[in-house]
Amino acid sequence: MNWFKKYGWIYIPTKAEGFIVTALAILFMIPVCLATVRNGHSVTDDLYQLFVYGTCTTFWWKWIAEKTSNNQHENTTAS
Repeated sequence: MNWFKKYGWIYIPTKAEGFIVTALAILFMIPVCLATVRNGHSVTDDLYQLFVYGTCTTFWWKWIAEKTSNNQHENTTAS
């Protein structure tokens, strides 16, 4: 199950499932950003709202990418 490949600090989708997860994360954030900008009273309000949703979305995307990348078991051999 290698949906992503790790390149340094980032994960690149390599399979259709990885692209779907990435697209879903982006598609989720589009209406969040639009609603935040539309309903915000100041730039600070917008940033606070986007921080909450952006960090949660990024956390779960990264968790899925880590669990489905090809480097997840590279240090599991014990001597």
